[in-house]
Amino acid sequence: MAIFEYTSLSNAGRKTKFFLTADSIEDAKTILELKKVVVFQISKIYKKPAHLTKKEVLDFFYQLENLLTAGLPLYESLIILAENNEKRKIKLLIFDLSEKLKTGYSLSFAMKEHPKTFDLISLAMIENAQKSGNLPNSLKEIIKILKTSIDLKKRLVSAFTYPVILILFCLVVLNFLLFFTIPTLSDLFEDRALHPFTKMVFALSKIVIKGKFFIILAVLLLGIIILIAVFYKPLQKKIAIKTLKLPIIKTFLIKVALIRFSISLANLLKGGLSYIQAFSLAIDVLNHGLLQKELLPLQDELIEGKHLSQLLKNSEYIPSLVSKMLSIAEETSNMPKMLINISASYAPTAILRLRKTLSTSRFSSDTSSRTVFPSSIVATGSTNRVAPVFETS
Repeated sequence: MAIFEYTSLSNAGRKTKFFLTADSIEDAKTILELKKVVVFQISKIYKKPAHLTKKEVLDFFYQLENLLTAGLPLYESLIILAENNEKRKIKLLIFDLSEKLKTGYSLSFAMKEHPKTFDLISLAMIENAQKSGNLPNSLKEIIKILKTSIDLKKRLVSAFTYPVILILFCLVVLNFLLFFTIPTLSDLFEDRALHPFTKMVFALSKIVIKGKFFIILAVLLLGIIILIAVFYKPLQKKIAIKTLKLPIIKTFLIKVALIRFSISLANLLKGGLSYIQAFSLAIDVLNHGLLQKELLPLQDELIEGKHLSQLLKNSEYIPSLVSKMLSIAEETSNMPKMLINISASYAPTAILRLRKTLSTSRFSSDTSSRTVFPSSIVATGSTNRVAPVFETS
């Protein structure tokens, strides 16, 4: 059956858009006529619903959880959300889920057809919750996971914002000096005795101007390489593995992966999944090639009855503190709580360390020191411009 979008007149006298499923457009019109719906326009939808952002998924789960907690059936809750949502892509996706439920499929099965929107952890928790009849509580746990993920992403963006702006600022200033400021001064002091540093700056400016076409070509080539690296998967994987080994961000990425792994495993165990199933799914969403390569072989040893804390004791990437905390959890049989504690202990320090690494304000803890590097660039440019004047006096 196909999905059709139609525009009709609501009870309030406003034009509204909604969807229905039918074998053909004639059948769709017949269904609407039987429902006494005044239709202005109707058309078939050929594309699948677009995937939602994490924020949109979070809002969807939050609203669905509220309706289910209030006692509404799942199908009716989805219909209410679809009717009251203003965004077309969200409305269409929710309608698609409701139609799958209407034909007898489970919510988790319907969500599996939208892998770009719903991740494996959410699907596993919802599937298990439907078996146990505890969907509202599982949705609450999923909401917590999404909130943590969104918050971590915001912190990461915030940590990288200052260095990126600083680099762009430096490049703009450097280009302005080399292409405009210095060439205007070079002719004035062509036959004069200049300081070696000043000569070097003038020579560099001439080289850059003469080779500007090669520089533009190099920039374009670099852009093409970056695009290939982003869209060509084999190369993307190789670059990702190399990036994970960089000294500056290696520790940070491991901590972020551990946070994601701990939260996922904890919530899957809370949701009622077996230890091995939860461990396998948590590895799938780890998003860290080196850790995945190290943890995957451990599944067979866990099946044999070995403790995870012992298997991670000699790990190259996972800190020893994690194995010690897991050992305590295994003794007390309180693994989910300990995993949440592990994620909570690493979340603040990971971002803080990255900010300290990337920030140029390492010389001082006060805010004023953050202007040291940009100011030095401007000062250098000013010195290069004024230096020849002092040499003629």
